[in-house]
Amino acid sequence: MDQSARVKFFERIEAAPLAARGFFESVDEHFRQRNDVDVRFTHTTFADMRLWAVWETDNGKQREQIFATMTWQPKNLAVFARTKLTPPEFAYLGFEGAEKPKADSEPQNSDIRLFEEDWRYGALPFIRALAAAKMKILN
Repeated sequence: MDQSARVKFFERIEAAPLAARGFFESVDEHFRQRNDVDVRFTHTTFADMRLWAVWETDNGKQREQIFATMTWQPKNLAVFARTKLTPPEFAYLGFEGAEKPKADSEPQNSDIRLFEEDWRYGALPFIRALAAAKMKILN
């Protein structure tokens, strides 16, 4: 894992509210402990956290695929996430407001913005939603 990209990501969101930074840390810590997920951070000015599902195929090949991308949007005071879940699946899991991405070429199935109530109090339910997004890749 590229530690410097992770450091740069958390430096980039330093001005975000403490609870928002804690939300990203909770997601990072939860998935970093798993051997079937790789947490990566991009080095771009638009730094983001990417969650990769990692698995082995029946013939022993290692495969990996992004199931969620998350970033902080300071202008909206929101966590923006793009995931494999569809908007109806998000609604079923208690998260309203997810939309289908505008670009047809986008491999993820939904865009969602999480506002203060979600990132302050909803880290665990969102982590469960992210785990469901990961499972979609393996099925």
